[in-house]
Amino acid sequence: MDVKAEAKKLEGDGWELKEEKLVKKFKFDRFLDGIEFVNMLAQQAEKEQHHPGIRINYTTITVVWTTFSTHELKERDIEGAKATDKIFG
Repeated sequence: MDVKAEAKKLEGDGWELKEEKLVKKFKFDRFLDGIEFVNMLAQQAEKEQHHPGIRINYTTITVVWTTFSTHELKERDIEGAKATDKIFG
């Protein structure tokens, strides 16, 4: 998989590629809807044993995918971003 090419495709879905990180903000009508999304994302991340950065700011959830141990964007991050979009629906 060409990670950079796949990251570029995700930019069309609202993801931003910033310094080896895929970043996207998800907006919710209610705080608890955002928390439910985070909980579902956390379950998926545990299953895959690859975890995103998650920032909660009231009804906006920011998700960051990168391989934090190496500070690189890898195939697992692309798959994580795609799974995040599926969870969001």
